[in-house]
Amino acid sequence: MSDLKDYIISAYFSDPDHMIDLKEGQVLLHQNEINHRLFFIVEGVLQGFLPDEDIKDPVLEENAGGFIGVYSFFSKDHKSYTEVRAAKRSRVAYFNGDPFKLPGDEGVKFTKFLFSVVVEELRSRQHFAGHMARERHKSMTKLLQSEKMIVLGQLSMGLAHELNNAVGAFSSNLDQLTRSLTDYFKSHESEFVTPYFFEGLREGQTKSTKELREERSDYEQLGLNKSATRRIAKTGLDPVMLKAVINDDEQFGTQLSFLWEMGSTLHDMEVSSRQAAHVVQSVKQMGVANQRWSYTVDVNKTISEALAILKGISKEVAIETRFEQELPSIYACSGELIQIWVNLVKNAIESLNAFNQDTRKVMITTQLDGVSIAVNIEDNGPGIPKEVWEKIFQPSFSTKVAGLSFGLGLGLTIVKRIIEEHGGEIKVTSQPGQTVFSVFLPIETQPKE
Repeated sequence: MSDLKDYIISAYFSDPDHMIDLKEGQVLLHQNEINHRLFFIVEGVLQGFLPDEDIKDPVLEENAGGFIGVYSFFSKDHKSYTEVRAAKRSRVAYFNGDPFKLPGDEGVKFTKFLFSVVVEELRSRQHFAGHMARERHKSMTKLLQSEKMIVLGQLSMGLAHELNNAVGAFSSNLDQLTRSLTDYFKSHESEFVTPYFFEGLREGQTKSTKELREERSDYEQLGLNKSATRRIAKTGLDPVMLKAVINDDEQFGTQLSFLWEMGSTLHDMEVSSRQAAHVVQSVKQMGVANQRWSYTVDVNKTISEALAILKGISKEVAIETRFEQELPSIYACSGELIQIWVNLVKNAIESLNAFNQDTRKVMITTQLDGVSIAVNIEDNGPGIPKEVWEKIFQPSFSTKVAGLSFGLGLGLTIVKRIIEEHGGEIKVTSQPGQTVFSVFLPIETQPKE
């Protein structure tokens, strides 16, 4: 067939007088134009369009070596059903005779060749129509998603405005309360116990639940009752030092732990207040990269601050941390990193709370992994069904399996966006009893414009 095509093109589509040069955008055939020519594309690309404002894409396309005008050339009324124009500078050759009236074997050869052209035309148009249908579907999906995000942004702006007022009032009152208590304890309380209030205010609770459990026996040597021992163990203060200060005075020990708890509570409230203000600001900017970046962000510290925020909902879950202590500082936005950990740990806690088992555990580890810092958040919950792994980062995606609600939705969309803005990536593996979200943050990066 290749030899036949070469012969036909040489014999019937090589006449210099039957050549047409087209500029980009120039029309070869108008819709409904009478056409008695069969065009061979010597070079360039020709496309066919329908004059429909709702259909912007071409409905057919032919490249160099193909034929155009096949439908109108063979149809009964010889009308072109599309407007054919050049997608770029092109040249076409044409045949305007009657192939069935060619003498001798020429008519047979031409007819055989034309049959192959018609078959190829049908195949090409079907392929192109399928391709354009898929492209239109992708475009419509993106458009719908864009519209959803626009609506979400409008709703978020109103919500952010209201939350900003509430967070502002809370932060202002918290600052006033902290100043008042600080002044009071400086002037009224004993110099032996006030330092513990300021220690709690400055550091908060620094040890994990597991560490406190393992060190409980050290605090039992203080000679206090079980309730007082549990309270003072939460301070994480050196038990040897406390032994010398308390000296078996249970009332003094209770007072000391009470003041430390008061300071620690204020510390956690301040952390939560700052993060709430950051989240509100992020919502208001909706898609604009946050500019409060620093070269000295401590990843371990951002995780600790996230856990302080989640303390109220994590009481029934054992949260353990294994931090590599020699991690380098990275260039990042600490508030946005906190937002990542809050979302991921909160999802793990909610999954565990919906899962009826005796031991509910979340393990958070950090380590240096080549040129990145790897953060793994692992829980022993029911797991995420494999068939939805690829969907969990899509906006508004959620599912329920066996009565368990995986509240993944928009939270993970934001998480993924923030991680990518930091030049990192997130991966997930899951099976019943073990789900791990792994976040990799490069040590050296720049925020996306």
